[in-house]
Amino acid sequence: MNQEEQSVKLMRSSIFSTLSAKLSLALVLIVATLGIGVFVASQAWMRVYYDELTQKLNFDIAKYVNGEYQLIQDESNTPSTEAIKQVAHVAMVVNPVVEVYLLDVHGHIIGHDLPPDSVLLKQVPIEPIQAFINGTEEFPLRGQDPRQPDVEKVFSAAAIENDGQLQGYLYVILGGQAYDNIGDGLKDSYSRTMVFTAIALITLVAVLTGLLVFRLLVRRLSALSHKMHNFARHELPQVATDPIQQAVAKDEIELLQLTFGSMSGQIKQQFELLREADATRRELISNVSHDLRTPLATIQGYLETLLIKNGTLNEAERLEYLNTAMKSSRRLGQLIGDLFELSKLESNHTRPNFERFSLAELVFDTAQEFRLELEAKQIKLDIHNEQNNALVFADISLMQRVFENLLRNAIAYTPEGGLIQLGIVADPNSPQKIKVTVGDTGRGISEEDLPYIFDRFYANPDRSREDVSSTGLGLAIVKRIMDIHEANIQVKSKINQGTRFEFALPKEQAA
Repeated sequence: MNQEEQSVKLMRSSIFSTLSAKLSLALVLIVATLGIGVFVASQAWMRVYYDELTQKLNFDIAKYVNGEYQLIQDESNTPSTEAIKQVAHVAMVVNPVVEVYLLDVHGHIIGHDLPPDSVLLKQVPIEPIQAFINGTEEFPLRGQDPRQPDVEKVFSAAAIENDGQLQGYLYVILGGQAYDNIGDGLKDSYSRTMVFTAIALITLVAVLTGLLVFRLLVRRLSALSHKMHNFARHELPQVATDPIQQAVAKDEIELLQLTFGSMSGQIKQQFELLREADATRRELISNVSHDLRTPLATIQGYLETLLIKNGTLNEAERLEYLNTAMKSSRRLGQLIGDLFELSKLESNHTRPNFERFSLAELVFDTAQEFRLELEAKQIKLDIHNEQNNALVFADISLMQRVFENLLRNAIAYTPEGGLIQLGIVADPNSPQKIKVTVGDTGRGISEEDLPYIFDRFYANPDRSREDVSSTGLGLAIVKRIMDIHEANIQVKSKINQGTRFEFALPKEQAA
């Protein structure tokens, strides 16, 4: 099936899958069924109406012709053939489609003016005839047709009496075979065609009206379903599996159901994310409060001591208190700065300024910043540069922050006389990238704590309480900067052997 055939098939399926189309189709079926039902019911009603009208109009025809002729001879109690012929002639003058039968008191047919072979019954039920004469039943009242045993027809009847004694009955079928022949001829007549044509026109008008009405009724529903669908697809964050994209809605109602299901799933997911974010926020506030409270309490305590004991303190004690307060003040400033920086990085407001720069030059400049700290702890910094002045494509200021945090972290956890190694080598996995490694010979990190080192306020449990150089946010900032650069940072560590960080930066701008 080519693309054009598929588009035509899709168009047809979309046309007949709308709610208005389904309602219109239902209307067609209902109107057609109703029209057929009305036609059948009207035909049956007209037959009943005609039978009742015919029977009432010809109610006295049997009594009339019976009173004019002597149908049964008194002496022999036998039917008079000549009289029956005359009665049949008179009856047919009144109604050309009647058939006249002479019955005895038990309903046996003892005379008629019809071809002998055409009368199939020898006896007809007497009960309808007695009910007709007595007037105990409502019209139309039908009796059995002697020429068609399986058919009942309206009739007229009269009792034949002699000196008050019942001799028989005159039984007049009001719709004989001639009537049936005429009725069969009318089955394909113009009037019947007109009825079918009228029903077809009524159905067509009803369908067109239904199409217009249903379109007006479902127009707003259709617009709402498509608005919700577009909103769910373009405005809400998409979940891993989008049911709206995977399923084809059969109509507007199902589209609304799918959209609602998708939106509810996305909203639930967002609520879960909000709950997680709220839990993280509470934990962050708790950690921030604790980490801010500690240096503040230290500063406040030493300053209060200076104010209270200022006159009794010697210069060495006063200088010690001031240095301690200054260290806590610096830690407080560093913590606040890291908090603002991490908050800015996580708010997605940071727009990195990617440019080409020398990675080795940045590494040596950053290492120079920590020269005094390295000398103070007698830590050796070994920079291994295999790439000379290789250029990388990244944000130089953010990458400087990465090196500062990694070096500061390495200095904090490397004992005196230790070694920090910083390498710039080719990435064996990608020739278009340069690999950077930062390793130390510090205390290392246990395997249980290793997955959490990039979390906020993480600090090595083995760190001494006197070491206040770390805020617990440095590695979280590093991880966020790596995420902005779409780079992966890895860490390997062993207890009492050291820790090693690795990441790679591209040489060229990504296509």
